[in-house]
Amino acid sequence: MLEQTYRAARGRVSELAATLNDEQRLMLVPATPRWTVHELLAHLVGGASDAASGRLDGVTSDQWTARHVEERRLNPIDELLAEWDRVGPAADARLTDDQIFGPNLAADAICHEADLREALGLPHVDREHWQPFLEVLMLHLGKRLRHFTTVLIHDELGQQLHCGSGQPVTRLHTHGYELLRASFSRRSQRQIAAWGWTPDPSEQMIRSFGFFGPRNDDQPIPPAETLLTSLPSEPRTPPAEPAAR
Repeated sequence: MLEQTYRAARGRVSELAATLNDEQRLMLVPATPRWTVHELLAHLVGGASDAASGRLDGVTSDQWTARHVEERRLNPIDELLAEWDRVGPAADARLTDDQIFGPNLAADAICHEADLREALGLPHVDREHWQPFLEVLMLHLGKRLRHFTTVLIHDELGQQLHCGSGQPVTRLHTHGYELLRASFSRRSQRQIAAWGWTPDPSEQMIRSFGFFGPRNDDQPIPPAETLLTSLPSEPRTPPAEPAAR
């Protein structure tokens, strides 16, 4: 699954990158550490190259990602995409499904694809591409909440996520995509607090969402037509027993 997911994300990002003009390539991407669109692409290509060659010293660290950018800072977009095409198949082959619970190229690509599309003001990709990562991130959220509270989340599809342990003390209605982005530390604490909470969440609950730590800077939200703004007050087809997350 991860191999196919990464290959598809690589194709979508490459196709989008090939259409960008010079102004768009120099745009800053708010979700990333002061990267431009070009630098974000350099990181994605560098990560694939390192995975393909086994160059994994310092993997996932700031120094590791910064090296990808520095080594490719002067490479034109077409050269970056050509390198990605060249190393991509070997990077695909190194992905195994048991990696889904930890850092992996597919999750990185899904996260940065959304960073890129939000920076450019584009709609998010269909849920089928990121749903498995949402499920894993909700498991991590449940582990962080379990020692002090339980949240029952209702998404735009009427599905329930039981995060924490014990009986729910708080209910939350929001879009699955927003849950994904907040869990990737791509929503500010203020943005998370503005979701449909009953009762209002504590600061500790809000801070639990960022897998990479909480953030304070508001992030761009996809166009309104891609997010269902009218969320159901109750799930349409509630399961007999919500699965623990």
